[in-house]
Amino acid sequence: MDLVEEALRAELPKLAVDFFVVFSRFECALKRSGIYAIGDDNGVSPDWDKFTRDLGQGFLVDVIALEIAPVLVANPPKKQVKLDDGMLGWKDTNAVARTSDLFVAIRRVRNNLVHGAKYQDGGAGHANFVEGSERDDALLSQSLAVMTLALKVRPDIHDHFRRYG
Repeated sequence: MDLVEEALRAELPKLAVDFFVVFSRFECALKRSGIYAIGDDNGVSPDWDKFTRDLGQGFLVDVIALEIAPVLVANPPKKQVKLDDGMLGWKDTNAVARTSDLFVAIRRVRNNLVHGAKYQDGGAGHANFVEGSERDDALLSQSLAVMTLALKVRPDIHDHFRRYG
């Protein structure tokens, strides 16, 4: 079995795969824009801070008014931490108060999906159940809704999203 087949055995739900694809393209679009790329010869990263500053606080106001991300805003994803006993655990995070917090929450959804083994379980009662994973579908779908809105209000970034993958 090669590594790709082994990785795909995780059997991620379609929603998780959809989120990962959109998030990856979104980051690529930010970097390809040139406006939201930071780095040097050692590498380039999306400049999420500048992007969220440019979206402004009104973006979060719109997200709340449109009711597209109530769980993401009020009860954002937990942060994976190393506990005193050396085991991994989950720490609660504060509610979203700024547009930058909103995109930190979306990036944490991505981190938890990719690095935190959030979809390793078969649901409550299963041996590998991850506490709080009953919220995962809401966090994924609401993150997708926020990124969709961001692309709608920033057609320049949406152009890069469509062109590059």
